[in-house]
Amino acid sequence: MSDYPTQANHRLNEDLVNRLIRDNQDLWNQLLFNTFVEEMLVAPADNKRVLEGFKWYMIQDFFYCVQLIAYNADRAAKAPDPTTYEKLTKTLNNTLTQWAPSALKTCTDADKLNIPDAVVFAAKREEATEKYTKFISDTAEDENWVVSLLAQVPGIQSYYAIARYLKENAVDKDSTWYKLWAVENAKHYKSTVEQINFFKANYESWKDTPYEKLTKIFRTACQCEIDLWAVALNRPVE
Repeated sequence: MSDYPTQANHRLNEDLVNRLIRDNQDLWNQLLFNTFVEEMLVAPADNKRVLEGFKWYMIQDFFYCVQLIAYNADRAAKAPDPTTYEKLTKTLNNTLTQWAPSALKTCTDADKLNIPDAVVFAAKREEATEKYTKFISDTAEDENWVVSLLAQVPGIQSYYAIARYLKENAVDKDSTWYKLWAVENAKHYKSTVEQINFFKANYESWKDTPYEKLTKIFRTACQCEIDLWAVALNRPVE
């Protein structure tokens, strides 16, 4: 499952995203082939345990998306010029008006997961969710507007790769998780390319940051993604 974008005509040191993926294959592969993804791969559509785990994961994902609002606000506050500020505030607005509401609708709409609103908002934020949201907030606060985006790289890149993997290989393509998650996220190739090109275009803004520090941010984000997927394996008993 190596279907993340590459462009050979750029110098390797400018292609930060693919360089980090290449240099951290141990953790990257743990993320792509995590236990719950492998369960979604082989489970039939009527597997209640996987379905309930998927619902719980999506509730936690909604909480993560809500925290992205603050994360993107912090990034916008560090914009170095009006053009960048306009782009970052557009991202902030999309998070507030599209991404977080869309995550909520996936949870609550009758034709999707049909979880009551009250259940979603009363749900406990898992330790993994709290850890992940604190990490992205701290990264946005501590780093410049370019380096801080690295906290989202494993999420964006792995979602597409995992979705493609499931879309091509899932045993049951009638399952809720296949239709709502795999099919939808497999459409987002453009987002992965845009993220890769962002770091190439803004090379001057991260090139002086020690590679060890960039690697730590990337690996921490990978581990946060792995831990967030794992919450689906331990859904609270109602």
